[in-house]
Amino acid sequence: MNKNLAGYVFAGETIFNIKMAGSVSQVLNQQPEPAAKPVTLPPPVVVEQIKTSPSVVALSHKKLVLVVNNLSEIEKDLLSKIMQSVKQNLENATILDLASAESIKLSDYTSAKEIISFGVAMSKLSHDLLLFPYQSQEKESVKYLLVDDLKTIQANLKDEKRLLWAALKMFYGI
Repeated sequence: MNKNLAGYVFAGETIFNIKMAGSVSQVLNQQPEPAAKPVTLPPPVVVEQIKTSPSVVALSHKKLVLVVNNLSEIEKDLLSKIMQSVKQNLENATILDLASAESIKLSDYTSAKEIISFGVAMSKLSHDLLLFPYQSQEKESVKYLLVDDLKTIQANLKDEKRLLWAALKMFYGI
């Protein structure tokens, strides 16, 4: 076994080099050589580490975030009526349009307490929360609601307006 391998295998162990030239009793009676003084290192320098994360700035101070995809003027009017039905105003909400941004992360909106997504999955928003349509969910004191997109709600082919109204009543406790 070479010296480097022995150093690796027996790291942290005390190793004695015993020569067997004499009898075992003579070797055991010999006094070991005084150990070398341990090398003292200067005390470590404490450096304060400041954690910064790139562009984690609250993009809005509004508590309500509405997520849409490609919002037209007709859909914006419908969205306004929907929010007025639960006594919410679009001026008090942040509207995130996926079509107008390259990537949207919900983690950038730290002040948000209510997030309603109209047809946009949470995975598209860099969020790993699994939501079921028209069922609200709360995680870390933020309420989430996923509903169909505004075009589908406006068409109302499968009674989406009734489902939306029931979900919003549960979401806002009306």
